[in-house]
Amino acid sequence: MQPNLKIDEKGSSALLNKGTDPNDFDAQKGASSTETDINAGRVLVTDQDLLPGTLEAGLATGFVLKEGLPVTVTASGLIVFYNGGNNNPATPNGRPDVQQYNGFPVVSLVARVGGGDLQFLGTGPTQLTGSGELVLYINDTFFSDNSGAWNVEVSYECYPGNGFGDQNHYHCK
Repeated sequence: MQPNLKIDEKGSSALLNKGTDPNDFDAQKGASSTETDINAGRVLVTDQDLLPGTLEAGLATGFVLKEGLPVTVTASGLIVFYNGGNNNPATPNGRPDVQQYNGFPVVSLVARVGGGDLQFLGTGPTQLTGSGELVLYINDTFFSDNSGAWNVEVSYECYPGNGFGDQNHYHCK
């Protein structure tokens, strides 16, 4: 399949005419009825990760976000934590009724993109942008009494083309 969108090193994009060689890139061409609709070629890609409740260091997903290409994160499941003599279940939204930690509900799903600040994700869907590796965390202070896990899905749109499915492809993991 021939790509219908070409991205330069700066992240700029332009449509390619039907039947043209993808190496013949002309950013000055305007949209016309002879050009391919870039939306028709998009593919939704979803990566799934399991985040165990005892994982104190966070989960480096191996997914590197590229500036200007957002991802959507959704999560489900329960992590049970011990608090005040009771076992308490927590969805990825955490337990704001118990306490706050790092400015977010305790035992909630948070993430860091690259060297950026922690961001609350919860059950989502939550859209993330930025540049760098996506690392998922359980917003907790003590992990050894936790049990259970959250299922986390990271979805993004990818434009098929040269290298589609390859980790070096511009849009894909």
